[in-house]
Amino acid sequence: MKLQLEPDVAFGVHPEFGVVAAISDDHPFLDEVLRKHHFRHSSALDLYVLSDDTPHNTAVRAVARASREFQDVGLSVAADPRIMLPPPIPTPDGVPARQALPGQSLTP
Repeated sequence: MKLQLEPDVAFGVHPEFGVVAAISDDHPFLDEVLRKHHFRHSSALDLYVLSDDTPHNTAVRAVARASREFQDVGLSVAADPRIMLPPPIPTPDGVPARQALPGQSLTP
């Protein structure tokens, strides 16, 4: 049995660009599926990114659906669980942000 050390596709969270995807090979199918789920390739980053105005829940669904499509054809996928965490809620100046407790959601 051959162990694969590198996934075919990896999803993660970039501090500036939000949810991103990286692929291990220049394979047209990988590109096609990511574009189908609204990721666009950034040549400067060599990553696939979603548009800046993509709502968090839409980004999570895009990752889940693309992952399922990749796995259905036998490709390996890695995803950072932090993708599930909603972005921080902006607060007015001088007002401290609420801190999450274990098992507690900060979403409204």
